[in-house]
Amino acid sequence: MKNKKYSINHFLFILTFTVVISCDSFLEEKVISGVSYDFFETKTGIESAVNGAYTTMRWYVGGERYYCLTEYGVDYVWEGADGGKKDAFNKYSVQMNSGESLLYEFWENNYKGINRINTALMYLPKVQDMTEEEKREREGELRFMRAYFYFDLVQHFGPIPLIMEGNVSEIVTDFQRVPVAGIYEAILADLVFAYDALPDISQQSQRGRATKWAAGHLMAKAYLTRGSAVKDQRGQQTTDIQNALMYAKAVIESGKFSLEEDYESTFDMQLQKNSRETIFGIEFTQDVLFNGDGNRMHLYWVPTYENLPGLQRDLLQGRAWKRVRPTPYFQTQLFDHLNDSRIYKMFKWVFWANRESSIPVWNDKYYYVDEEGRTTSDLLYAPPIELVGKKKFALGDTAAYFIPKDYGAKDYTNKVIDVAKDRQMQLDIARSRYTLIPVDNNTNHFFPCLLKWIDPERPDMNYEQGSRNFIRMRLAETYLIAAEAAGRMGNTEIAAEYINAVRRRAAYKSGEVKPGQWITVEGGNESGLYNSTEEAMLVTADDISANFVNFMLDERCREMFGEMNRWEDLVRTETLVDRVKQFNPDAAANIKEYHKLRPIPQQHIDRLSPKPSIEEAQNEGY
Repeated sequence: MKNKKYSINHFLFILTFTVVISCDSFLEEKVISGVSYDFFETKTGIESAVNGAYTTMRWYVGGERYYCLTEYGVDYVWEGADGGKKDAFNKYSVQMNSGESLLYEFWENNYKGINRINTALMYLPKVQDMTEEEKREREGELRFMRAYFYFDLVQHFGPIPLIMEGNVSEIVTDFQRVPVAGIYEAILADLVFAYDALPDISQQSQRGRATKWAAGHLMAKAYLTRGSAVKDQRGQQTTDIQNALMYAKAVIESGKFSLEEDYESTFDMQLQKNSRETIFGIEFTQDVLFNGDGNRMHLYWVPTYENLPGLQRDLLQGRAWKRVRPTPYFQTQLFDHLNDSRIYKMFKWVFWANRESSIPVWNDKYYYVDEEGRTTSDLLYAPPIELVGKKKFALGDTAAYFIPKDYGAKDYTNKVIDVAKDRQMQLDIARSRYTLIPVDNNTNHFFPCLLKWIDPERPDMNYEQGSRNFIRMRLAETYLIAAEAAGRMGNTEIAAEYINAVRRRAAYKSGEVKPGQWITVEGGNESGLYNSTEEAMLVTADDISANFVNFMLDERCREMFGEMNRWEDLVRTETLVDRVKQFNPDAAANIKEYHKLRPIPQQHIDRLSPKPSIEEAQNEGY
């Protein structure tokens, strides 16, 4: 196949280059212009090209982008109230078609990165002011990034154009799609080179650059993805799962990384930048000149808390764009609530009063409200007379309290299905001095807030371009890749050991104070409030053997919920359709087998010449 590029627009970076000015974050750059292709034959030019490729990785979190591709249309995430992409990506409506703009943006961004990489690789051998060792390391970074971009593309689109050489002299329009097997061969070849060429360290001095172990982690995941296929044709080899285990094990045993002691530390905004658990992350900065679109993921998991009594929007509690939310099943069924700390640590369950003017007062009587919204004569609760007319809480107190408890009073549409249980729930709510919101009363506006993306370091509460790093690879996932690979090979005892490394960290530690809900919601005994739950969290080979793949899917979700990999996990394990039909009522009616791939963007197809047949250009079903 010829050297190919899409259009001059994709190569504007050739006319405008960036030069490193900071050694802390190599993505902090200044722009220079008016240079030629000869610039690439210098060390400065190559460094600029490499850095330009890294910047394309920021696209994923710079708006309503990759979370739509990975968190919508899955099992344990439901859509929130707002957002223009949920019909296409969550409901699999007719809007999921080749004209969907987000698909083209994803396609364009990743091929832009690939073209930058290919151009740099073409000029790299000509550079005179770099040592061969320096060239090899930069080639390793470039090939790591090329594998990264292709891996994401192939998981979503299947057969795609495979462009592996630079081209600055011609416009080519005869792109042919390469089978998935060929894409994986290219990905793995690049990663093998990167694994050997990149430095054997946990983090480079210029934070955010790839290392040997980032390549190892991605290679383990790519082998696992290819080797997981049973019905799908990904070019799977009999050695894939063994290789997945080998590379995951190499990362784990490298001595360069370790799990954080506390699960909460994995999403601490400052700690995660230099965490021993972080294998690869994309850098952002508070300097607006160098932050581009920023990381906007802090917007999408926040409920409309400012509409509740005693609350208004503030910086610490987040800005509510309410795009995605955890399902009732996820909140109430997926975790061992008494022993697994992750369910309470990853969410913000309490919102603190910050608006005195809307703090409610105690009424003299509270009556049952029926499913039609009518207040009945059924008296639920009469507060003590000394409380009547007084404010329920003060500034700084709990104003809203979400709890992962399902009374069984309502269905997923909030329709009452059990009047007695609904009455008990309303009674508990009436007695509460704050707004109590059980799972039954979750809506697409009101739900617990995922803390993993919250950014309290923005300059003000309305600012969108956050500076939280995008952690794409961390050691806990490496353990789960190793566990799944071992289990798929029949070594469930070894799999359990890797799983337990993650679950041991998820347990409450001896002396750790458990949240108040441990007693009030979960029924824990006060005598165990400071006790370790480690033993209860550990699994055996027998515990995981019966339905191993589903166990692994659930464990991955317990550990990595909201980290933008769920859709890919379900497609990889060939469980997307079954699990969506079981757990996602908004998507169940529409999802089809062909939805395991996205449609090829029409804007790409329209520029092809000569025109291919629809079968050649487009995925089945679109």
